[in-house]
Amino acid sequence: MREFLAAVNNELAQGNSLCLATIIAQKGSAPRSAGSRFFVRGDGSFWGTIGGGNFEAQVIEKAALALRQGRTELMHYRLMGADVADSEMICGGDLDVYLDPVSADDPDNLALYQAAAQSTNGGRGRAMLATLMIDGGSPRAAGRKLLLRHGQPALGSLPVDEDGLASLAAKLGANGSFPQQLWDAPGAASLPAPLLLESIATQPVVYIFGGGHVSQKLAPLAAMAGFGLVVADDRPEWGNRQRFPQAQEIWNRPLEKVLEGESLGPDAYIVIVTRGHLYDKEVLAQSLRQNAAYVGMIGSKRKRAMIYKALSEEGVTSAQLEQVHSPIGLAIGAETPEEIAISIVAELVMVRAARMGSKRLLMGI
Repeated sequence: MREFLAAVNNELAQGNSLCLATIIAQKGSAPRSAGSRFFVRGDGSFWGTIGGGNFEAQVIEKAALALRQGRTELMHYRLMGADVADSEMICGGDLDVYLDPVSADDPDNLALYQAAAQSTNGGRGRAMLATLMIDGGSPRAAGRKLLLRHGQPALGSLPVDEDGLASLAAKLGANGSFPQQLWDAPGAASLPAPLLLESIATQPVVYIFGGGHVSQKLAPLAAMAGFGLVVADDRPEWGNRQRFPQAQEIWNRPLEKVLEGESLGPDAYIVIVTRGHLYDKEVLAQSLRQNAAYVGMIGSKRKRAMIYKALSEEGVTSAQLEQVHSPIGLAIGAETPEEIAISIVAELVMVRAARMGSKRLLMGI
């Protein structure tokens, strides 16, 4: 969503109108899950993908037409026969795609998508974009799109009463990483069409504690997978820009109080790979006081048992320790720093996908 909104905002700022295409429902096998999106320009060129093959080609054609006509459209598509072969699937499936033209001449669109894109940068808050999915209606943003930040309306408007707004705010506050979904909540009955809710979370950030060999291999992979990056090591010769050019921040702080005064938030992914048991223990103790999405610690089962025993004696509960991913990474038989880094990033992606409600993860696709 972060890269998508940045691209949409950039196109609109250059005066290019677009048609957004979002998969809003999926049954059976399909090349992409609900929530996948891309946009199509007036000349038929596009950014992103919703699966490729003949299916995507037909969506592009219809999206370009919807943009020229200035009308939204709910597109129903059944994948079967040659379409299945094009998408390299075993069996067919049904997909619903919402086509949403966004005119660069509409000042409400310009303001809304600029604000939405900015919501992904800086800070640790969350926002949500709600779109009234009228089939065959006007694509203008007024009365059809609403941006909420921190549970409060920020830009745009919807025909939703106070109870409905409160319900939207509750969804935002309860889990800022919910997937795109149709809204079924108090107040929805009064709406002329369903709502598409899109979570806009700030970029998830991987905090790597320790600047050693594994960390150096891990950093570029984490950045490539779409995570922000902070590297912490008390030794400037190990934690610096030369070793970690991808890092947004480098912390050269004593590890025994490296998180003092920090509130990393629920989009934080903590990776503990320091140079020794004592430092791992100290960083883990601090990490368990954070509301992080992920806490992982490198090391053998014997090392983990020693650290867990010491923390238990200091009052850390077994429930807290059960949340730690240790040994860290997916079990792929990794041995070298490069292989270990791959296993860690794979686990980070898996956890992120689960938090975002990935249907592919749940379906085992």
